[in-house]
Amino acid sequence: MLNNKSLYKVVLLQLLCISAFICNVSCNAKDKITEPESTKKTPVVTDNDPFLIGIYVAPPKEFTTDVHYKAIADANINLIQDISAHYTVADKRTMLTMAAKHNIKMIVADNRMNLAEKDIQALIADYRDFESTIGYYIKDEPVVNELQDAAFRYKRVLEASPASIPHVNLFPSYATGALGSINYEKEYVEKLINLIGANNLKYLSFDNYPFLENDVLREDPYYHDLDVIRRMGLKYKVKTSAYLQSIGTSIGIRRPNANELRYSAYTNLAYGIKLPVWFTYWTPAGGGTEKFTSAIVDLQGNKTDLYPSFAQINKEMMQIGPELLKMDAINVYHVGTNVPRNTVKYPESFPLICKQPDKNILVTEFVNAKDKTTYIMVVNKSLHHTESLSFQVKASGLSELSKQDGRLRDIQLSNSSFQTDFLPGEGKLFKLN
Repeated sequence: MLNNKSLYKVVLLQLLCISAFICNVSCNAKDKITEPESTKKTPVVTDNDPFLIGIYVAPPKEFTTDVHYKAIADANINLIQDISAHYTVADKRTMLTMAAKHNIKMIVADNRMNLAEKDIQALIADYRDFESTIGYYIKDEPVVNELQDAAFRYKRVLEASPASIPHVNLFPSYATGALGSINYEKEYVEKLINLIGANNLKYLSFDNYPFLENDVLREDPYYHDLDVIRRMGLKYKVKTSAYLQSIGTSIGIRRPNANELRYSAYTNLAYGIKLPVWFTYWTPAGGGTEKFTSAIVDLQGNKTDLYPSFAQINKEMMQIGPELLKMDAINVYHVGTNVPRNTVKYPESFPLICKQPDKNILVTEFVNAKDKTTYIMVVNKSLHHTESLSFQVKASGLSELSKQDGRLRDIQLSNSSFQTDFLPGEGKLFKLN
């Protein structure tokens, strides 16, 4: 149940070399690569870069057409995380060309990443000049003893292409079948950061899928892991990324509805996630006994019922995302009758207080590190109900950053209060004046 993405990858990558062969080649390759005494410092992703919303994975190569890539762009997606390492260089170049045509960036996968340094350099040389190439796939969901090798290859990519984004994505803490009994924060997340080097790490990325069958919400682990990633990002000044659930499987994961897609989007943004990536956009074929529900588009790329809401939610994120890129989520609070374990409520002195303490909301204090402006995000955690919420404001004024056009609009206060409606799972971003 915890490894649905891993199982999907097995299906997609079944034409790859068998794992034993990869291991042998990789081990031999390490003998050929000399670790430099110090790793070159590389540029971090800057606030001038565009806000990215990604999908996992690329459409199958036979669907590399204008119709399907336009549908991706129309859904307000501007990044594809590719894992199809068994495709030919010609296939990849066709995909990159099509992505560029629709203003989509791409993380490129190629199984030469598992080989020697010269092979990694050749891989990068094959794709680096394409407008859509933004980075290279290294490893998804490494176990603890694979972190060293993932970090090793991460730094090799940066030596050959300093501006690129090498892609390594971590398990969630509840993947105990893969990780065993470890201190998730110290022995897994922080270990990877230190192995790669915080100055080298472009994004700290992880999985987190809360929607289980029988309408169960895996709430405590979901927020625990979001907070681990948030705090590690702040500690090491690294941008963070997360996979957002948009599919169900026969191994205990339910298909989210539109409200749940919205909840995923805004709860992740509220925890400071700078690069949300949807798992998945394209419906996988599945394999063996595992079956997948339809995702945003079906097996043939036809839009499902989720597509309109998916596109709208992404459009909203695109409007507020550029501002969120500049800010740190310095404090996150949970309010209401259902507060997850090990989370905190805001203090009475907080500048934005909900007058209905029984409403389950998420409240984040964001601060711009450069100009020290403060924003507050509020998320309605209800998956079923639109909430009309009233707030007491302890500031001289308040503005809302519009999700329609990205502009600030003043809120008219009455006795230092205001009221606004939140759809299920919806978040709103306010600026203190």
